[in-house]
Amino acid sequence: MTDKEAMLQAFERDMIPKVYGFCRQKLSSPEDAEDLSQDICVEVLKSIRAGKEINNLNAYVWKISNHMFFNWLRKKKYGAVCYIDDTVASEDDIEGEIILKEQKNLLRRELSLMSGNYRRAVVMHYFENMSCEDIGRALGKSEGTVKWWLHDARQAIEKGMNTMRSYGEKSYRPGSLYVSCTGNPGADMEPIICAKRKSAQNILLAAYREPVTITELCEELGISAPYIEDEVAYLCENELMKEVSKGKYQTDFVILPAQNAKIGNKIYEYAFPNFYKKLMEYLEGKRDILTSKKFNLVGFTWDRLLWVYIHIFAEFAGKYFKIFNDISYVKYNDIPLRPNGGKWIAFGFDNSDTSPKKFEKYHGWDGPVHKTEPDYTQGFFHFWSGIDSRDYFNTPSGVFALCRQIIKGETKIDELTEDEKYLFSIAIEKKLFIKENGVFKPNYYYVNDKERREIEKMAQEFAESVQDITRGAYDIILEEYEKTVPKHLRRQMGNFLSNALTIFVTCSLYEAERDGILSVPTENNRYWLSLIATE
Repeated sequence: MTDKEAMLQAFERDMIPKVYGFCRQKLSSPEDAEDLSQDICVEVLKSIRAGKEINNLNAYVWKISNHMFFNWLRKKKYGAVCYIDDTVASEDDIEGEIILKEQKNLLRRELSLMSGNYRRAVVMHYFENMSCEDIGRALGKSEGTVKWWLHDARQAIEKGMNTMRSYGEKSYRPGSLYVSCTGNPGADMEPIICAKRKSAQNILLAAYREPVTITELCEELGISAPYIEDEVAYLCENELMKEVSKGKYQTDFVILPAQNAKIGNKIYEYAFPNFYKKLMEYLEGKRDILTSKKFNLVGFTWDRLLWVYIHIFAEFAGKYFKIFNDISYVKYNDIPLRPNGGKWIAFGFDNSDTSPKKFEKYHGWDGPVHKTEPDYTQGFFHFWSGIDSRDYFNTPSGVFALCRQIIKGETKIDELTEDEKYLFSIAIEKKLFIKENGVFKPNYYYVNDKERREIEKMAQEFAESVQDITRGAYDIILEEYEKTVPKHLRRQMGNFLSNALTIFVTCSLYEAERDGILSVPTENNRYWLSLIATE
């Protein structure tokens, strides 16, 4: 391979993503960024192919990119442009104020990426005019240490200002992470609450596969170090991340794709329609029992009840497999106690991939999810339903308990107290009850505790009959995720991989709708089609 070919290959492999990241940082419009990045790439490729002597490709691309960006600004401002031939235009050809502004931006960029005491020392010395002795006293370090920090910081700034920084995709296209847990959440709903902010979600995603530094996180997210440091400290304090070595941090829980089309399609091809046929044969055999008054207090039709029963029975096949088969997982007694009173292991779903999937609208949220007394319920939430299980958890205490009393006939709607009227108004607002023909009717499935246990016994009977299918599906899931889950999290993996067996629910609903045996979702009932509430 010639030197020219090697340089072309290095540019295409290493520099093109950096060029686009540079343009994306400079320009708000993705279209403008795309156009400018193409112009820069064409100019660099012309120089390489013409045999121009380039000793430092990174620095050369950085210089070309800056000049062409200045030209782009000048063209926007004055309608004129200076062209680059086989040599780079001198800075005298560019508007002085633009250069000065850009240099200041570069200095701020480098300072924003500098972590901890280095950044503080630079700011205190050069911006606040403090002596090294005073800085050392303020930071609890010796004067010599401060001088060392300033020396290293100056070198880092000089190097960084002549570097084509590689800003990560998350700086302009942030990912989305949903965090839940197995066990008992903390006093303030840790760990779920810890990743509500987009910045925390993307830090956890960026640090999942390999340990990263604060500077690497800054570049990936396009956020200054002071904010990243604060967020990382919070996540470490709440044990969602840990410092694995000096200055390097890594996410400390399993993150799986919210929907893995590859696995979903493999399991569908492997298990369907066989699993679905066995499921419907079993449910049809129990139809008279499951539609009787004691299992159907609300009075739903069979096609409406199937939204619940398909979920319960198909999901139980995976749950039963986890409990009664020899798979590695962290048992409840071994789950660690957490700083804020919880006992949990976190797990996350990466929702970053928004491309359409074959079974997308049937996919459960992370079901079943639970609320504790007095609102004991469990359920599955569809992505397309508009319900986020975090909103469900935020339903005020007592709402489901009141609804339960109404359904069982223990409380009458026209005799509610003022406090009960308030709770019932929330139930109406959330469409847990809807008004039909002037009468309020429950809009979700409810069953008493004794009958719920009978349903679970039936579900276990069904699960035992399809264990060969479940085993094969789990092997597919295990093989796929062993490639992606970091080694230090493999022990936790078993706690969550069986969750992926909820694809049986997804695919069964897909088959059931194609068969035309499910009720048609409406704006009034689609939110709670698969919710089951009990005592």
